[in-house]
Amino acid sequence: MRRADKLETLDLFIGGIGFFAFAFAVITVVCELTGTDALGWALTLLAFVVILGLLLLARRNLVAARAQARAPTDEKERS
Repeated sequence: MRRADKLETLDLFIGGIGFFAFAFAVITVVCELTGTDALGWALTLLAFVVILGLLLLARRNLVAARAQARAPTDEKERS
């Protein structure tokens, strides 16, 4: 059994959280348009958006760290 790649795992979490953020955005808009109470939905949407932002930041940092680790550190290695 192979070990899961951290980047792949982050991408899966980003997709799942992104799906629920989109769903809660639709629910919040529908509640606002129909005049029902939308505060709870909007706060839940805010939580999902914050989590999504943190996951995207973690993904960016992981990709940058991998690129830095693969970059040649000496001029001799470049040629």
